Amino acid sequence: MTAKYRDLAMMFSGGLDTTLAAARLLESGDVERLHLLTFCNGFCVGVGHSGFHVGELRRIHGADRVLHEIIYVTEIFEELRSPVLDLVRKWGSTLAVDLCCRLSFETAAIIYCINNGIADLCDGTNIDQGRLFLEKPEYLRVSREYFAEHGIHYFSPVYGREGGRKGRMDALKQRGLSVGPRFLEKVNITSSILYQPFCLFAIHTFFFTSFLRDAPLLKHVIARYNLPVETAVAARLDRQQVARRIIAQRTAAWTPEEAAAGVRIDDKVCTTRLCGLNGVEVALPRGVGIDIGKLEQAWVGEGRVSREGDTVRLRTGDGVEVQATARGRVLVNGLKDRGRVLDLYRRYVASNDVLSASQDSLPEVQPAQ
Repeated sequence: MTAKYRDLAMMFSGGLDTTLAAARLLESGDVERLHLLTFCNGFCVGVGHSGFHVGELRRIHGADRVLHEIIYVTEIFEELRSPVLDLVRKWGSTLAVDLCCRLSFETAAIIYCINNGIADLCDGTNIDQGRLFLEKPEYLRVSREYFAEHGIHYFSPVYGREGGRKGRMDALKQRGLSVGPRFLEKVNITSSILYQPFCLFAIHTFFFTSFLRDAPLLKHVIARYNLPVETAVAARLDRQQVARRIIAQRTAAWTPEEAAAGVRIDDKVCTTRLCGLNGVEVALPRGVGIDIGKLEQAWVGEGRVSREGDTVRLRTGDGVEVQATARGRVLVNGLKDRGRVLDLYRRYVASNDVLSASQDSLPEVQPAQ
């Protein structure tokens, strides 16, 4: 039986909802490879926590079927929310910042899908969350249209009601997946905090989504500064104009000089350093892959080598980490000097005869005109 999706991308936090969605898709047999995309906006703590459930999913369903990437959207988020004070004044709520954060994730997901030839994408959005505009059907319709204009089908496989958080936690436990200590849930703290990044912007969002929204002294203030879905849609349509330009820039055809060099590099620098990365990405042309097994062997003796799924890492003696994926991405952490990054790329990757045309038959995904 042929799988419905050869490659399916998912916006993946590592929390209960996205993990349940991923587990169901993998066990259905409809997906050959699931690309789990975790995003960091530059204000994240514990972005690597998302890898916990990834490890469990790989153990159950196979490492070759579960790909995981942490994508840093600091620059995209900054561009969408700037100037932040004007943004908040214009739309009357600090939740406009949350809107830009989520839109930066969606924009980065579109860029990933276009550059990797993936035509389908999903997430863990569900109606049980439903206290913010982000989960409202009217807002999700605009999201679907945004993805569709870039040739991507977007859906939410666990959107319906399923017994609330308890029902979802029970479904995960039945599948042998961790759900965290129940006492956290009893004091209105999600147990997902152990398995997903925590964003500092979420502190103010807590007042709009927690039991505090009904407190006598706060409910009128919260109601006043909430972001109604109609206003949220208008704000999103406004910010999408900026997002489209970002997508066009990051999926544009290469110049002859770039094609001759064979690589493009992009800064991946977090403004707060909380996400734990300051580095530069070396992106190979679409369709060029890396023989990870061969590269892992070549790196023996060069430093500390580790491998996880389709990703291999080399920690050199001077504290720099070189990370390469089978689908043609090289990330050099601990450096911002592009010249030195290219030198390290040539030394540790290009010189080892590990680059080859991808064997994947990728679906065509057309960016917006």
